[in-house]
Amino acid sequence: MTQHLAIAETYLAVWNEEDGERRRQLIGKAWAETARYIDPLMQGEGQKGIAAMIEAARQKFPGYRFVLTGTPDGHGDFTRFSWRLISPDGDDVAGGTDVVSRDADGRIDNVVGFLDGAAA
Repeated sequence: MTQHLAIAETYLAVWNEEDGERRRQLIGKAWAETARYIDPLMQGEGQKGIAAMIEAARQKFPGYRFVLTGTPDGHGDFTRFSWRLISPDGDDVAGGTDVVSRDADGRIDNVVGFLDGAAA
């Protein structure tokens, strides 16, 4: 369970990092070079493609933060966790559930994101 929590926290830290250079460093450390990401709204391939995708999302939603909800779980090389997107004013605006797989070195190599919808 602790491993799944660490993976979810590392993943969300990348999305929440405001400094682009620092974000690229975090991706380089935690994500495989050939990593892939896909959700209903966007996709990215490779560390550079994922960094560009996250940068675009951060530009569209400046100051927003992703927060973990519930307890991450998983099995084998897969981790599943849910998150909420919080506005700079503290409003809960959207959420989702992501499934992350890791490569043999423990780095994120594939993410499939599901959007759970906007807050009521």
